[in-house]
Amino acid sequence: MLAGIITLDGKMKLQDGRRCMSIRMEKNEVVETVLHLLSMVFGMSEEELEIVPRTQEGARVRIYDAGRIDQIFQTLKLTELDDRLDVDDIVISKSCCRTAFLRGAFLASGSVANPETQYQLEIVTDRDTVTRQVLTAMAAFGAEGHVTERRYSQVVYLKEADGISETLGQLGAVNAMMQFENIRIVKGIRNNINREVNCDTANITKTANAAIKQIEEIRRIESTVGLSALPANLRELAVVRLENPDLSLKELGEMMDPPLGKSGVNHRLRKISEYAARPELLR
Repeated sequence: MLAGIITLDGKMKLQDGRRCMSIRMEKNEVVETVLHLLSMVFGMSEEELEIVPRTQEGARVRIYDAGRIDQIFQTLKLTELDDRLDVDDIVISKSCCRTAFLRGAFLASGSVANPETQYQLEIVTDRDTVTRQVLTAMAAFGAEGHVTERRYSQVVYLKEADGISETLGQLGAVNAMMQFENIRIVKGIRNNINREVNCDTANITKTANAAIKQIEEIRRIESTVGLSALPANLRELAVVRLENPDLSLKELGEMMDPPLGKSGVNHRLRKISEYAARPELLR
């Protein structure tokens, strides 16, 4: 976990002429985590560190002791690349280590978008090696990460809700996972309701438009040859439709004597439509 944080937030620098390991963190919680891990893994006290608070939140933690720096390099399998720090792949050779590394990387530069607006978890890296290691760690529990470029950085991201939820759970962010799932459930129910309402609205609109067309055709017959020219079965349906413009085909069929099914009503309406197009056939 510490290797994941240092790989993304740590650098080797010269500070006031002295070589130091500098870990720059933007969140107070991450600073507290790093201090705890340095104490737990290396027995380092805060007196051995230079902690420089940032203006708003977070801090820069500097380690000057060459012996301590060597100890950190050896234990975390770090290598120096220019001023940046890479970690050897052996650190993520086991499943538990991959998860811990990913947890550190996420704490250092990860975020989750508000699931109310979109599903997206991302970890921003600054080089190919770390991007590959993050992707490998995600793939270990079935999350398929994608990569995109953003300015001078690479972004490993997940857009699938299942993958985001699984990743949060693997990282130990159980409360965040539960909150994500709650929003996801509510959002799913809301979307289903909207789909049903839209479907109902579309069906109502379709029915209304069909009824308008049917009434126009019946009026055309009435104004040209008269409804009496229609065969009795069609005339009965035409009159019922004029008197009940809001009824569905099923409801129209129930008012026939004897009652008709939807297909029977539809068949008669098609015949009326044919006569409306060529009323001379009724003369």
